[in-house]
Amino acid sequence: RPSRPLVPHSAYYFGPPPIDSAYGTDPVGHIGVHHPREIIRIERDFASGELAQFAATYPLELEGRITPTQFLETINTINEHLIEAHSLRYSFIDSALAIFTLQLSRLVLSSHYEKEMQKLQQAIGELNAKVYNPVGLNILWPRKMAFMFVSTRCSPLISEYC
Repeated sequence: RPSRPLVPHSAYYFGPPPIDSAYGTDPVGHIGVHHPREIIRIERDFASGELAQFAATYPLELEGRITPTQFLETINTINEHLIEAHSLRYSFIDSALAIFTLQLSRLVLSSHYEKEMQKLQQAIGELNAKVYNPVGLNILWPRKMAFMFVSTRCSPLISEYC
């Protein structure tokens, strides 16, 4: 009998993966059809203060699926979009425009932040399609978790990489 729930929940991990984890086992199922077997949480890095950034620490659970370089490039891409989205210059311009137009500009124009979030969502979609989905992984949209962490689902994909 499995001691883990059928639908996993994101949680903090300490130390190596538990014995009954999906780490190092053969995959089964398909992304988007079956529940994931594991959810890997990439924590937020608070070294830069309140700016949303994610830690580039390579999780052991990704070993054998993607390289540390691919993981680092992914985190850097996400972090770059977040830095650009929180630009003070564009925030000031968007806020000033909204004040001077009595918020009517929001009906016509998207803010710089929203444009960057759309670019980030597209980038995550491309990373999933090119790097993560072929090896049974899927990055979830971090906005759903208030940018506190990035969740990577270890999906039950039939592949030789899992």
